Amino acid sequence: MEGHPEKILCVPAEKLFEKGKWQGIKKSDLDYYLELMLENQQFKVRDELETDPNYKQVIAQVILMHGSRYFLHEQVDRAEDRLNGLCPLPLGGHIEEFDQGEEKDVIEVGLLRELHEEVELNANIIGKKFLGLIYLEDENPVNSVHVGLVYLFEVDGEDIHIKEKGLRDIGFVNKQYLFGNKEKLTYWSRLIIDELE
Repeated sequence: MEGHPEKILCVPAEKLFEKGKWQGIKKSDLDYYLELMLENQQFKVRDELETDPNYKQVIAQVILMHGSRYFLHEQVDRAEDRLNGLCPLPLGGHIEEFDQGEEKDVIEVGLLRELHEEVELNANIIGKKFLGLIYLEDENPVNSVHVGLVYLFEVDGEDIHIKEKGLRDIGFVNKQYLFGNKEKLTYWSRLIIDELE
C-alpha cells in the first residue's frame, strides 16, 4: 500500500512485548504500557510500517457513550481499504509527528485531534475511562502491525455527526444492536463490545 509519506507513532515490538504478547484486550498494567510507549516512541513513515511487524503502529481510539448507547459509524471509502464496509465503534487513528509538543502527552493530543477531525461534537465530554490495549494476531494482516489504546468518553448528548470524508453516520445504538450486528463490526470492535458497561 502506498501514498502515506507521513510519519506516525510506533513502538518496537520487542519493547512492547518484553513481558510477553497478549491476544485481544489487555486490561492490566496499563500505566506500565502507556509509559513504555511514551519512553520508546518513534516516528516512522507510515508506508514503511504497513508491512513491518517489527514495529507496532499506535492507534488511539475513543468510544463515545451517552447513557447506555454508543456512537457507531461505517467506513465506506478510506485509505485503509482492507476495512471498508465495516463499522468501527471507536473513533480515532494514528498519532502523527506534529502531535508532539512541550510537556504534553502525544497520545492524548493525537486522540483529541482525531476525534475532532472525524466528528462534529455538539456535546460535552463528562467522563473519561481507559479501557485497555488491544492487539490481535490473526489471518488479517492489518491487525499484526497495529496496537490500539481504547478509551471510553461519556458525553451529555447525542448531537454528534461524522464530518470526515470516507465515513458515514450510523448514530447511537445499544449493546443489543452491536451484538446483533457483530459480523458488520471491525475486528477490534468485535472484541471491544464484550468490555462495554
